[in-house]
Amino acid sequence: MRTAATTQDTLLERLRALAVVTGGVVSHLSAAVLWGFPLPLSLETLAVIHLTGGPGKRAVRYKYVVGHQQSLQPDEIVAGAKVTCTSPLRTWFDLAGILDLDGLVVAGDFLLRRRNPLATLDELDGYLAGKRGRTGYRSAMRARALMRANTDSPKETALRLLLVRHGLPEPGVNVPIFDENGCWIQDPDLSYQREKIAIQYDGGHHADPAQRRSDIFRDESARDAGWSVVVLTQRDLDPVAPGMEPTAVTRVRRVLTERGWTPEPGPSPRRFARMDPPDANGR
Repeated sequence: MRTAATTQDTLLERLRALAVVTGGVVSHLSAAVLWGFPLPLSLETLAVIHLTGGPGKRAVRYKYVVGHQQSLQPDEIVAGAKVTCTSPLRTWFDLAGILDLDGLVVAGDFLLRRRNPLATLDELDGYLAGKRGRTGYRSAMRARALMRANTDSPKETALRLLLVRHGLPEPGVNVPIFDENGCWIQDPDLSYQREKIAIQYDGGHHADPAQRRSDIFRDESARDAGWSVVVLTQRDLDPVAPGMEPTAVTRVRRVLTERGWTPEPGPSPRRFARMDPPDANGR
């Protein structure tokens, strides 16, 4: 079991004590925190603990505990050194009843992240195949259609969803760039290979002088190879005022247009995000 860096030992001890007293399995938001899933700020604090009653047991009733009653399969329970909690796949599936679509996609991309993934695409699809008809299945399938493997950060996912929702083509995720001699240059967070556009999201750690020098060298190497590089920050993702287009969308659209991109007729990305999940035949 992986514990988020921000999770304190006191939280683990509290979870352990409650699980021992109630016989419950740590689940839902509490399990998500243990596995390190990115959550909205409003849900990151654990004022209450989520516990699922063990096999054949009723929902846990205890002070400061949200009790759940649901059947857990053996492979949906992971015993850690201090607590027993739901598996990464089960935890993500339970989040389908808590998070909105974007939040569930962000959590899902974290599940399938490039480094130390908690699950593979095949494992996820196999798991979902056994959940058809269960509570949360439809929301999970909507999110699955928008999830992509091999991401490096929640902001990559948020930026990708933002661009697509505003009618821009879906960018590739961490696709490597090579120069004319086949030498690796970088793996941009997002990119449009045909137009040679690399998009980088710079979080707070990019302000470090050493990191900044590395970023400058990275981006200049890409430009020397004929790529256009768009560097974005959180400010670009947030609209200046309600109803205004985020700067990230405006900047990326401008560069796409300059490089010859024109919108193609077809279903709106916004509409796609709200479509029902595919049936058993993929329709």
